[in-house]
Amino acid sequence: MRIFQYTLLSDGSSDKALMNIINWTLHQLSPDLSINGQYAELRRLKNPPKSLDLKIQKTVELYPCDVLFVHRDCESKDQSTFEARLNEITDAFNKNNAIGHNNLVRIVPIVMMETWLLIDEIAIKTAAGNRNYNESLGLPRTQSLESLPDSKNVLHDILKQASGRKGRRLSKFNIHSAVHLVAEYIDDFSTLKNLKAYQYFENELKEVLSQINFADY
Repeated sequence: MRIFQYTLLSDGSSDKALMNIINWTLHQLSPDLSINGQYAELRRLKNPPKSLDLKIQKTVELYPCDVLFVHRDCESKDQSTFEARLNEITDAFNKNNAIGHNNLVRIVPIVMMETWLLIDEIAIKTAAGNRNYNESLGLPRTQSLESLPDSKNVLHDILKQASGRKGRRLSKFNIHSAVHLVAEYIDDFSTLKNLKAYQYFENELKEVLSQINFADY
């Protein structure tokens, strides 16, 4: 059996949570696929690259793969900004054609990666260490997720609420770890199929899987 090897290059370390969504989507598209995903950790390098094109070049050198996933947050709900982010990734990727790597999937959540985690109350409560929290968290409606101006702070605030902690106990709450756990505890990301940015990502992934003969559809 061929192993599907991918690498995720993201904006920041918290965005590593996207690997859970990538893996889920891959299994939906190709259930029998054997997956080996890796995260491009460039910050620990002696001289980490600054520009996106150099980050892509270093990532492909250090983390060879069948497909490179490159993530940038849109940081705006405007269509023009979404398209600009997609083009930014493509332009940076195209500067590295000489290295012989030509399989790219772009991930541009609207507005931030955390938007894609605000879909499962049980996962959030469990990640906050308080699965039995008995109050509603008031998660945004799916239709309004891509209109949130700051989904990162929304998710952080909801996690703090779900933790039930106050005062000094709340100050010791590891919010970044909790964000990663939310992604791990979500079993079904199908709600994301209602979001434009996810639809774009999924369609692009379908095309690439077909091109490299990893598709089951």
